[in-house]
Amino acid sequence: MTTASEPVANLLSIPPEIIHHILVFCQPTDVATFAKVCRISFDLVYSGNDQFLWRELFLNNYDDPRKAIQTLVVDEAPAEPLNWKDVLQRRTEAELVARRAQNVESHERRRALETFVTAALQALPAIKNSEEKEQPSSNLQWLDRVLRETHMLSQPVLLTDSDSETTQLRSRLRAYVSLTHDPSDEEESTKVVAARRIESRCFVYDIRNYKPITHWGPFLANGFVNWQHIEHLGNVVLTNLRELPGSWATTVPSLGLENTQAFSAPGPCSDIDWAGVEGTWRRYVCFMDYRDLFAFNYSNVAHGPRNAEFFRDARFREATRLIEIKLYLVSRSQLRFYTPSPDLEDLKTRYPTLFFCGVSRGVSGNEAKVEGNVCIGIDGTIRWTFYDLIQGAVHDLSTLWCSKGVQLGGIASAAGIVGSWSTSVHDQGDPVGPFWLWKVPPSHSGALMDFT
Repeated sequence: MTTASEPVANLLSIPPEIIHHILVFCQPTDVATFAKVCRISFDLVYSGNDQFLWRELFLNNYDDPRKAIQTLVVDEAPAEPLNWKDVLQRRTEAELVARRAQNVESHERRRALETFVTAALQALPAIKNSEEKEQPSSNLQWLDRVLRETHMLSQPVLLTDSDSETTQLRSRLRAYVSLTHDPSDEEESTKVVAARRIESRCFVYDIRNYKPITHWGPFLANGFVNWQHIEHLGNVVLTNLRELPGSWATTVPSLGLENTQAFSAPGPCSDIDWAGVEGTWRRYVCFMDYRDLFAFNYSNVAHGPRNAEFFRDARFREATRLIEIKLYLVSRSQLRFYTPSPDLEDLKTRYPTLFFCGVSRGVSGNEAKVEGNVCIGIDGTIRWTFYDLIQGAVHDLSTLWCSKGVQLGGIASAAGIVGSWSTSVHDQGDPVGPFWLWKVPPSHSGALMDFT
Protein backbone atom coordinates (compact mmCIF):
# COMPACT_ATOMS: atom_id res chain seq x y z
CA MET A 1 0.00 0.00 0.00
CA THR A 2 1.41 3.40 -0.99
CA THR A 3 0.97 6.68 0.84
CA ALA A 4 0.54 10.20 -0.46
CA SER A 5 4.05 11.09 0.63
CA GLU A 6 5.72 8.31 -1.41
CA PRO A 7 5.87 10.26 -4.75
CA VAL A 8 7.61 13.11 -2.93
CA ALA A 9 9.91 10.70 -1.15
CA ASN A 10 10.75 8.99 -4.44
CA LEU A 11 11.46 12.36 -6.07
CA LEU A 12 13.71 13.45 -3.23
CA SER A 13 15.71 10.26 -3.58
CA ILE A 14 16.98 11.60 -6.91
CA PRO A 15 20.40 13.28 -6.74
CA PRO A 16 20.11 17.05 -6.06
CA GLU A 17 21.86 17.92 -9.32
CA ILE A 18 19.14 16.16 -11.33
CA ILE A 19 16.36 17.77 -9.29
CA HIS A 20 17.89 21.17 -10.01
CA HIS A 21 17.99 20.30 -13.69
CA ILE A 22 14.29 19.39 -13.61
CA LEU A 23 13.35 22.57 -11.74
CA VAL A 24 15.11 24.70 -14.35
CA PHE A 25 12.28 23.90 -16.79
CA CYS A 26 9.55 24.94 -14.35
CA GLN A 27 7.98 28.33 -13.79
CA PRO A 28 9.45 30.30 -10.86
CA THR A 29 6.12 30.14 -9.00
CA ASP A 30 6.09 26.34 -9.38
CA VAL A 31 9.59 26.15 -7.93
CA ALA A 32 8.41 28.23 -4.96
CA THR A 33 5.50 25.79 -4.48
CA PHE A 34 7.86 22.82 -4.62
CA ALA A 35 10.01 24.43 -1.92
CA LYS A 36 7.01 24.44 0.44
CA VAL A 37 6.50 20.67 0.28
CA CYS A 38 8.97 19.81 3.05
CA ARG A 39 12.22 20.93 4.62
CA ILE A 40 14.31 18.87 2.19
CA SER A 41 12.67 20.46 -0.84
CA PHE A 42 13.08 23.89 0.78
CA ASP A 43 16.77 23.29 1.32
CA LEU A 44 17.17 22.06 -2.26
CA VAL A 45 15.80 25.36 -3.55
CA TYR A 46 17.02 27.94 -1.08
CA SER A 47 20.06 26.59 0.72
CA GLY A 48 23.56 27.09 -0.53
CA ASN A 49 25.19 29.89 -2.51
CA ASP A 50 25.05 28.20 -5.90
CA GLN A 51 23.40 30.54 -8.44
CA PHE A 52 22.94 27.86 -11.13
CA LEU A 53 19.24 27.18 -10.51
CA TRP A 54 18.32 30.86 -10.23
CA ARG A 55 20.35 31.84 -13.29
CA GLU A 56 18.82 29.15 -15.47
CA LEU A 57 15.31 29.88 -14.24
CA PHE A 58 15.78 33.57 -15.07
CA LEU A 59 17.30 33.00 -18.52
CA ASN A 60 14.55 30.51 -19.44
CA ASN A 61 11.93 33.22 -18.85
CA TYR A 62 13.62 36.55 -19.50
CA ASP A 63 16.34 38.26 -21.54
CA ASP A 64 19.91 38.12 -20.30
CA PRO A 65 20.45 41.47 -18.48
CA ARG A 66 24.19 41.24 -19.19
CA LYS A 67 23.39 41.86 -22.87
CA ALA A 68 21.31 45.00 -22.23
CA ILE A 69 22.45 48.25 -23.83
CA GLN A 70 23.96 50.75 -21.40
CA THR A 71 23.65 54.36 -22.57
CA LEU A 72 25.36 56.03 -19.61
CA VAL A 73 28.99 55.63 -18.57
CA VAL A 74 29.24 53.63 -15.36
CA ASP A 75 31.98 53.62 -12.78
CA GLU A 76 35.11 51.83 -13.84
CA ALA A 77 35.09 49.74 -10.66
CA PRO A 78 34.38 46.06 -11.38
CA ALA A 79 30.68 45.30 -11.11
CA GLU A 80 29.53 42.86 -8.46
CA PRO A 81 28.32 39.47 -9.74
CA LEU A 82 24.64 39.49 -10.59
CA ASN A 83 22.46 38.01 -7.86
CA TRP A 84 20.18 35.89 -10.04
CA LYS A 85 18.02 34.87 -7.10
CA ASP A 86 17.22 38.49 -6.20
CA VAL A 87 16.41 39.64 -9.73
CA LEU A 88 14.21 36.59 -10.39
CA GLN A 89 12.32 37.01 -7.14
CA ARG A 90 11.79 40.70 -7.87
CA ARG A 91 10.28 39.95 -11.30
CA THR A 92 8.01 37.29 -9.80
CA GLU A 93 7.00 39.58 -6.96
CA ALA A 94 6.12 42.39 -9.39
CA GLU A 95 3.84 40.11 -11.40
CA LEU A 96 2.11 38.88 -8.25
CA VAL A 97 1.52 42.47 -7.10
CA ALA A 98 0.04 43.34 -10.49
CA ARG A 99 -2.27 40.32 -10.43
CA ARG A 100 -3.37 40.95 -6.86
CA ALA A 101 -4.77 44.38 -7.77
CA GLN A 102 -6.61 44.81 -4.45
CA ASN A 103 -5.00 46.00 -1.22
CA VAL A 104 -1.72 46.98 -2.86
CA GLU A 105 0.37 49.37 -0.78
CA SER A 106 1.94 52.42 -2.44
CA HIS A 107 5.47 51.13 -1.91
CA GLU A 108 4.52 47.77 -3.45
CA ARG A 109 3.07 49.47 -6.53
CA ARG A 110 6.12 51.69 -6.94
CA ARG A 111 8.51 48.75 -6.59
CA ALA A 112 6.52 46.70 -9.13
CA LEU A 113 6.49 49.58 -11.62
CA GLU A 114 10.24 50.05 -11.15
CA THR A 115 10.71 46.36 -11.94
CA PHE A 116 8.56 46.60 -15.07
CA VAL A 117 10.47 49.64 -16.35
CA THR A 118 13.78 47.89 -15.67
CA ALA A 119 12.57 44.86 -17.65
CA ALA A 120 11.74 47.12 -20.60
CA LEU A 121 15.12 48.85 -20.44
CA GLN A 122 16.94 45.52 -20.25
CA ALA A 123 15.14 44.08 -23.28
CA LEU A 124 17.40 42.27 -25.71
CA PRO A 125 18.24 44.42 -28.78
CA ALA A 126 16.51 43.43 -32.02
CA ILE A 127 19.32 41.37 -33.51
CA LYS A 128 18.42 39.68 -36.78
CA ASN A 129 19.04 35.98 -37.33
CA SER A 130 20.32 34.27 -40.49
CA GLU A 131 16.86 34.62 -42.07
CA GLU A 132 16.85 38.40 -41.46
CA LYS A 133 14.12 38.05 -38.84
CA GLU A 134 14.36 40.00 -35.62
CA GLN A 135 14.60 37.99 -32.42
CA PRO A 136 11.72 38.83 -30.05
CA SER A 137 12.45 39.98 -26.53
CA SER A 138 11.34 37.66 -23.73
CA ASN A 139 11.24 40.66 -21.38
CA LEU A 140 8.83 42.59 -23.58
CA GLN A 141 6.64 39.54 -24.26
CA TRP A 142 6.35 38.90 -20.52
CA LEU A 143 5.75 42.56 -19.72
CA ASP A 144 3.09 42.94 -22.41
CA ARG A 145 1.25 39.86 -21.17
CA VAL A 146 1.30 40.92 -17.52
CA LEU A 147 0.23 44.51 -18.16
CA ARG A 148 -2.48 43.47 -20.59
CA GLU A 149 -3.95 40.79 -18.30
CA THR A 150 -3.80 42.75 -15.06
CA HIS A 151 -4.84 46.24 -16.22
CA MET A 152 -2.37 47.63 -13.71
CA LEU A 153 -1.76 50.71 -15.84
CA SER A 154 -5.47 51.59 -15.94
CA GLN A 155 -5.92 51.56 -12.17
CA PRO A 156 -6.58 55.02 -10.64
CA VAL A 157 -3.61 56.80 -9.12
CA LEU A 158 -3.81 57.04 -5.34
CA LEU A 159 -3.53 60.42 -3.66
CA THR A 160 -0.31 59.22 -2.06
CA ASP A 161 1.09 58.47 -5.54
CA SER A 162 0.30 61.75 -7.27
CA ASP A 163 3.18 64.01 -8.33
CA SER A 164 5.61 61.27 -7.41
CA GLU A 165 7.99 58.78 -8.91
CA THR A 166 5.09 56.33 -9.12
CA THR A 167 3.24 58.64 -11.51
CA GLN A 168 6.32 58.97 -13.71
CA LEU A 169 6.89 55.21 -13.80
CA ARG A 170 3.29 54.48 -14.71
CA SER A 171 3.23 57.16 -17.40
CA ARG A 172 6.45 55.81 -18.89
CA LEU A 173 4.93 52.36 -19.28
CA ARG A 174 1.69 53.82 -20.64
CA ALA A 175 3.69 55.81 -23.18
CA TYR A 176 5.46 52.60 -24.24
CA VAL A 177 2.15 50.73 -24.52
CA SER A 178 0.65 53.62 -26.59
CA LEU A 179 -3.06 52.84 -26.20
CA THR A 180 -2.62 49.24 -27.42
CA HIS A 181 -4.13 47.86 -24.19
CA ASP A 182 -7.59 49.38 -24.60
CA PRO A 183 -10.50 47.48 -22.95
CA SER A 184 -11.81 44.70 -25.19
CA ASP A 185 -15.38 45.99 -24.88
CA GLU A 186 -15.81 48.56 -27.69
CA GLU A 187 -18.22 50.80 -25.79
CA GLU A 188 -16.06 50.83 -22.68
CA SER A 189 -12.94 51.45 -24.79
CA THR A 190 -14.57 54.44 -26.49
CA LYS A 191 -15.43 56.00 -23.13
CA VAL A 192 -11.98 55.38 -21.66
CA VAL A 193 -10.15 56.79 -24.69
CA ALA A 194 -12.47 59.81 -24.91
CA ALA A 195 -11.81 60.70 -21.28
CA ARG A 196 -8.08 60.19 -21.71
CA ARG A 197 -8.10 62.35 -24.83
CA ILE A 198 -9.61 65.30 -22.99
CA GLU A 199 -7.18 64.92 -20.10
CA SER A 200 -4.23 64.78 -22.49
CA ARG A 201 -5.37 67.77 -24.53
CA CYS A 202 -5.69 69.81 -21.34
CA PHE A 203 -2.10 68.98 -20.42
CA VAL A 204 -0.52 69.33 -23.87
CA TYR A 205 -2.16 72.65 -24.74
CA ASP A 206 -1.64 74.23 -21.32
CA ILE A 207 1.04 76.81 -22.12
CA ARG A 208 2.17 76.82 -18.47
CA ASN A 209 3.79 73.41 -19.08
CA TYR A 210 6.38 75.00 -21.40
CA LYS A 211 8.87 77.18 -19.58
CA PRO A 212 12.62 77.61 -19.04
CA ILE A 213 12.77 75.24 -16.08
CA THR A 214 11.41 72.42 -18.31
CA HIS A 215 13.71 73.42 -21.19
CA TRP A 216 10.57 74.35 -23.14
CA GLY A 217 9.75 70.69 -23.59
CA PRO A 218 8.61 67.46 -21.89
CA PHE A 219 11.21 67.52 -19.12
CA LEU A 220 11.36 67.93 -15.36
CA ALA A 221 13.27 70.58 -13.45
CA ASN A 222 16.04 68.06 -12.66
CA GLY A 223 16.65 67.44 -16.38
CA PHE A 224 14.94 64.05 -16.46
CA VAL A 225 12.17 63.22 -18.92
CA ASN A 226 8.65 64.10 -17.79
CA TRP A 227 6.97 60.85 -18.81
CA GLN A 228 3.56 62.15 -17.84
CA HIS A 229 4.01 64.85 -20.49
CA ILE A 230 5.25 62.30 -23.05
CA GLU A 231 2.24 60.09 -22.39
CA HIS A 232 -0.17 62.96 -22.99
CA LEU A 233 1.63 64.07 -26.17
CA GLY A 234 1.37 60.57 -27.62
CA ASN A 235 -2.27 60.25 -26.59
CA VAL A 236 -3.24 63.45 -28.43
CA VAL A 237 -1.64 62.31 -31.68
CA LEU A 238 -3.06 58.79 -31.57
CA THR A 239 -6.60 59.77 -30.58
CA ASN A 240 -6.66 62.38 -33.34
CA LEU A 241 -5.70 59.71 -35.89
CA ARG A 242 -8.45 57.38 -34.70
CA GLU A 243 -11.22 59.77 -35.65
CA LEU A 244 -9.84 60.75 -39.06
CA PRO A 245 -11.18 59.09 -42.23
CA GLY A 246 -9.57 56.83 -44.82
CA SER A 247 -5.89 55.97 -44.60
CA TRP A 248 -5.23 58.18 -41.58
CA ALA A 249 -6.18 55.42 -39.15
CA THR A 250 -3.77 52.94 -40.77
CA THR A 251 -0.84 55.32 -41.32
CA VAL A 252 0.46 55.11 -37.77
CA PRO A 253 3.80 54.57 -36.03
CA SER A 254 4.73 51.05 -34.97
CA LEU A 255 2.92 50.76 -31.65
CA GLY A 256 3.19 48.48 -28.63
CA LEU A 257 5.88 47.27 -26.30
CA GLU A 258 7.54 45.02 -28.88
CA ASN A 259 8.35 48.11 -30.96
CA THR A 260 10.27 49.77 -28.13
CA GLN A 261 13.03 47.19 -28.65
CA ALA A 262 16.40 48.76 -29.49
CA PHE A 263 17.37 48.68 -33.19
CA SER A 264 13.89 47.54 -34.26
CA ALA A 265 13.43 50.51 -36.63
CA PRO A 266 13.92 49.99 -40.40
CA GLY A 267 17.35 50.57 -41.86
CA PRO A 268 20.85 49.97 -40.57
CA CYS A 269 22.70 51.50 -37.65
CA SER A 270 26.47 51.77 -37.45
CA ASP A 271 29.19 52.74 -35.01
CA ILE A 272 28.97 56.27 -36.40
CA ASP A 273 25.21 56.51 -36.90
CA TRP A 274 24.34 54.69 -33.68
CA ALA A 275 20.83 56.24 -33.54
CA GLY A 276 19.86 55.30 -37.10
CA VAL A 277 19.45 58.97 -38.05
CA GLU A 278 20.06 58.71 -41.78
CA GLY A 279 17.09 57.77 -43.90
CA THR A 280 13.43 58.59 -44.45
CA TRP A 281 11.03 59.46 -41.67
CA ARG A 282 7.35 60.25 -41.23
CA ARG A 283 6.20 62.86 -38.74
CA TYR A 284 2.75 63.68 -37.43
CA VAL A 285 2.26 67.22 -36.15
CA CYS A 286 -0.96 68.31 -34.40
CA PHE A 287 -2.04 71.83 -33.52
CA MET A 288 -4.96 73.98 -32.44
CA ASP A 289 -6.10 77.06 -34.26
CA TYR A 290 -4.22 79.83 -32.47
CA ARG A 291 -7.48 81.58 -31.55
CA ASP A 292 -8.63 78.38 -29.81
CA LEU A 293 -5.27 77.97 -28.08
CA PHE A 294 -5.47 81.53 -26.76
CA ALA A 295 -9.09 81.10 -25.69
CA PHE A 296 -8.36 77.86 -23.83
CA ASN A 297 -5.44 79.39 -21.91
CA TYR A 298 -6.57 82.94 -21.26
CA SER A 299 -10.34 83.39 -21.66
CA ASN A 300 -13.45 82.48 -19.70
CA VAL A 301 -14.86 80.39 -22.56
CA ALA A 302 -16.30 77.06 -21.33
CA HIS A 303 -15.85 78.10 -17.69
CA GLY A 304 -12.18 78.72 -18.40
CA PRO A 305 -9.39 79.38 -18.49
CA ARG A 306 -8.02 75.87 -19.03
CA ASN A 307 -11.26 74.05 -18.27
CA ALA A 308 -11.75 70.55 -19.69
CA GLU A 309 -15.22 71.60 -20.92
CA PHE A 310 -13.47 73.47 -23.72
CA PHE A 311 -12.61 70.17 -25.43
CA ARG A 312 -16.09 68.68 -24.95
CA ASP A 313 -17.53 71.18 -27.40
CA ALA A 314 -18.47 69.20 -30.54
CA ARG A 315 -17.40 72.16 -32.69
CA PHE A 316 -13.77 71.98 -31.54
CA ARG A 317 -11.35 70.69 -34.18
CA GLU A 318 -7.66 70.02 -34.09
CA ALA A 319 -5.43 70.01 -37.18
CA THR A 320 -3.20 67.03 -38.02
CA ARG A 321 -0.46 67.01 -40.62
CA LEU A 322 1.69 64.13 -41.95
CA ILE A 323 5.13 65.23 -43.11
CA GLU A 324 8.07 63.43 -44.72
CA ILE A 325 11.58 64.10 -43.42
CA LYS A 326 14.88 62.96 -44.93
CA LEU A 327 17.94 63.22 -42.69
CA TYR A 328 21.69 62.80 -43.03
CA LEU A 329 24.56 63.20 -40.56
CA VAL A 330 26.83 66.25 -40.55
CA SER A 331 29.58 67.60 -38.32
CA ARG A 332 28.82 70.29 -35.77
CA SER A 333 30.63 72.87 -37.91
CA GLN A 334 28.33 72.19 -40.87
CA LEU A 335 25.20 73.40 -39.06
CA ARG A 336 24.00 76.64 -40.65
CA PHE A 337 21.16 78.10 -38.59
CA TYR A 338 21.19 76.10 -35.37
CA THR A 339 23.83 76.59 -32.66
CA PRO A 340 23.86 73.60 -30.28
CA SER A 341 24.68 73.98 -26.63
CA PRO A 342 28.33 73.25 -25.74
CA ASP A 343 27.03 71.03 -22.93
CA LEU A 344 25.98 68.42 -25.50
CA GLU A 345 29.54 67.16 -25.89
CA ASP A 346 30.29 67.15 -22.16
CA LEU A 347 27.75 64.45 -21.31
CA LYS A 348 29.26 61.24 -19.93
CA THR A 349 27.56 58.76 -22.20
CA ARG A 350 28.58 55.75 -24.25
CA TYR A 351 27.32 57.38 -27.43
CA PRO A 352 28.50 60.76 -28.80
CA THR A 353 26.05 63.48 -29.75
CA LEU A 354 25.07 63.26 -33.42
CA PHE A 355 24.25 66.30 -35.56
CA PHE A 356 22.10 66.16 -38.66
CA CYS A 357 20.62 68.17 -41.50
CA GLY A 358 17.76 67.39 -43.84
CA VAL A 359 14.57 68.54 -45.45
CA SER A 360 10.91 68.17 -44.53
CA ARG A 361 8.11 68.07 -47.08
CA GLY A 362 4.38 68.38 -46.62
CA VAL A 363 1.43 67.49 -48.80
CA SER A 364 1.86 70.76 -50.74
CA GLY A 365 5.33 69.68 -51.85
CA ASN A 366 7.06 72.72 -50.34
CA GLU A 367 10.31 71.88 -48.55
CA ALA A 368 11.76 73.26 -45.32
CA LYS A 369 15.29 72.81 -44.05
CA VAL A 370 15.86 70.87 -40.85
CA GLU A 371 18.82 70.74 -38.45
CA GLY A 372 19.22 69.16 -35.05
CA ASN A 373 20.90 66.60 -32.85
CA VAL A 374 20.45 63.29 -31.07
CA CYS A 375 22.02 62.81 -27.65
CA ILE A 376 21.77 60.78 -24.47
CA GLY A 377 20.16 62.65 -21.56
CA ILE A 378 21.36 62.60 -17.99
CA ASP A 379 18.76 59.89 -17.26
CA GLY A 380 20.00 57.65 -20.10
CA THR A 381 17.11 58.43 -22.47
CA ILE A 382 17.62 59.14 -26.18
CA ARG A 383 16.63 62.73 -26.98
CA TRP A 384 16.04 64.45 -30.31
CA THR A 385 16.04 68.19 -30.99
CA PHE A 386 14.88 69.68 -34.32
CA TYR A 387 14.95 73.17 -35.74
CA ASP A 388 12.78 73.72 -38.84
CA LEU A 389 13.34 76.81 -40.93
CA ILE A 390 10.00 78.44 -41.71
CA GLN A 391 9.50 78.36 -45.45
CA GLY A 392 10.74 81.47 -47.23
CA ALA A 393 12.24 82.93 -44.06
CA VAL A 394 15.71 84.32 -43.40
CA HIS A 395 18.15 82.33 -41.24
CA ASP A 396 17.65 83.86 -37.81
CA LEU A 397 16.31 82.54 -34.54
CA SER A 398 12.94 84.23 -34.93
CA THR A 399 12.11 82.14 -37.99
CA LEU A 400 12.55 78.67 -36.56
CA TRP A 401 10.22 76.01 -35.20
CA CYS A 402 11.82 74.07 -32.34
CA SER A 403 10.87 70.47 -31.52
CA LYS A 404 12.09 68.37 -28.60
CA GLY A 405 11.29 64.70 -28.22
CA VAL A 406 12.21 61.43 -26.55
CA GLN A 407 12.70 58.00 -28.11
CA LEU A 408 10.15 55.48 -26.86
CA GLY A 409 12.24 52.58 -25.59
CA GLY A 410 15.73 51.71 -26.75
CA ILE A 411 18.08 53.20 -29.31
CA ALA A 412 16.63 53.28 -32.85
CA SER A 413 13.33 51.76 -31.70
CA ALA A 414 10.58 51.27 -34.28
CA ALA A 415 8.17 53.13 -31.97
CA GLY A 416 10.00 56.36 -32.76
CA ILE A 417 10.10 59.72 -31.02
CA VAL A 418 7.32 61.59 -29.21
CA GLY A 419 7.65 65.22 -28.24
CA SER A 420 6.43 68.81 -28.43
CA TRP A 421 7.02 71.68 -30.84
CA SER A 422 6.90 75.44 -30.47
CA THR A 423 8.85 78.45 -31.75
CA SER A 424 12.56 78.81 -31.10
CA VAL A 425 12.18 82.14 -29.28
CA HIS A 426 9.60 80.77 -26.79
CA ASP A 427 7.70 84.01 -26.34
CA GLN A 428 4.76 83.93 -23.95
CA GLY A 429 1.68 82.68 -25.75
CA ASP A 430 3.58 81.11 -28.65
CA PRO A 431 1.84 78.10 -30.22
CA VAL A 432 2.63 74.59 -28.96
CA GLY A 433 1.61 71.10 -29.95
CA PRO A 434 2.60 67.41 -30.08
CA PHE A 435 4.51 65.46 -32.70
CA TRP A 436 5.36 61.82 -33.37
CA LEU A 437 8.32 60.90 -35.58
CA TRP A 438 9.14 57.40 -36.79
CA LYS A 439 11.45 55.87 -39.38
CA VAL A 440 10.14 54.15 -42.50
CA PRO A 441 11.85 51.92 -45.10
CA PRO A 442 13.44 53.70 -48.09
CA SER A 443 10.80 52.13 -50.34
CA HIS A 444 7.91 53.53 -48.28
CA SER A 445 5.38 55.18 -50.58
CA GLY A 446 2.54 56.24 -48.28
CA ALA A 447 0.85 59.51 -49.19
CA LEU A 448 1.40 62.67 -47.16
CA MET A 449 -1.80 64.15 -45.70
CA ASP A 450 -3.21 67.30 -44.16
CA PHE A 451 -6.39 67.56 -42.08
CA THR A 452 -7.42 71.01 -40.91
